[in-house]
Amino acid sequence: MKRVTKKESSQARKFANDIIELFHKEFKNKYTFTQRIVGSAVYNTILKDKEGFYDVDYQLLLTKNSKEYKTNGLKNTTIIKNDFFNCINDVLKNNKKYKVENSTTAITVINLKEKYSIDFVIIRMFPKNDEIIRRNNKKNSSINEYTWNKLHKYNDAYKKFYLLSATEKNNLIENYILPRKVKEKSKNDNDPTKRSSSELFIEEVNNYVVEKWNNRL
Repeated sequence: MKRVTKKESSQARKFANDIIELFHKEFKNKYTFTQRIVGSAVYNTILKDKEGFYDVDYQLLLTKNSKEYKTNGLKNTTIIKNDFFNCINDVLKNNKKYKVENSTTAITVINLKEKYSIDFVIIRMFPKNDEIIRRNNKKNSSINEYTWNKLHKYNDAYKKFYLLSATEKNNLIENYILPRKVKEKSKNDNDPTKRSSSELFIEEVNNYVVEKWNNRL
């Protein structure tokens, strides 16, 4: 798989910013959130798959300033996920250049012509900034339902990564994160074991640091 430079991914990042601006405008009286680009685009680990597609990842971080938090604590996760999905899907559904998917954790906007996709995952910033919306369908049900799920040691992973040496960071990216991305990309979008780039980054960083310390003992 070929790596993608930041210059190559600039078009995808610009379109992502346009979508985020739309979300802010559309939900100004319902959801208050900040956003950040995460995973591959930050650490220069974007990969093209065998068909030439690549993806960039964003987190939408819901805050206590959301009207829906003051109303119900942002407990209606299925409504939240569908609100964001329907917002962008309504805009792009008649444009054959794009495809919008509501997957296990992400809302995915696919540019079929330019061969890139943008994944938006929704995270609750309280009480510990460590919960992500994930599909949790009932057995034998065709209705998509979503719940808040814990992101394992969310904040610690990013702190641990920045504390690694340049050599360790490169080793982690080249020998752990990139191979894991290849594995995850091969999974079906509806596979419940499929992990977003953010999730696999967190898992691989934590595992790497544990292994590092175990080797010192």
